[in-house]
Amino acid sequence: MITVPKGALRLAALRLLSESSLSGAGLANQVSRISGGEWNPGPGSIYLILGELLKKGLITELPRREGNVRRYIISAKGKAELADLSKRTAGDVLRQLKLLAVYSSLSGHSELATKVRAAVESLQS
Repeated sequence: MITVPKGALRLAALRLLSESSLSGAGLANQVSRISGGEWNPGPGSIYLILGELLKKGLITELPRREGNVRRYIISAKGKAELADLSKRTAGDVLRQLKLLAVYSSLSGHSELATKVRAAVESLQS
């Protein structure tokens, strides 16, 4: 399992709900799938973020089709928020990669450090 940065579930929910409508369970399954099983957010986290996004008007609850299953989709306001989050996240990722290169080098993994620095350089160009 990985440690997930604060705000990552918000970004993941908005990204995934911009691609298709999902229920809370569906959102959790998609996050697990795209992370290769490394990140499995629990129901408490999923429903907390869905409630927050709904309250702020970033997602919309769709009419129920199948019993009590609630499905959500991103709103226009949510799409604008996703674009902003995506821009900010790109900078965060570059900073983390730079730190990873230093950390790899200090731990004696020079080959990994070189590969990470190359990735940073390719992303900055």
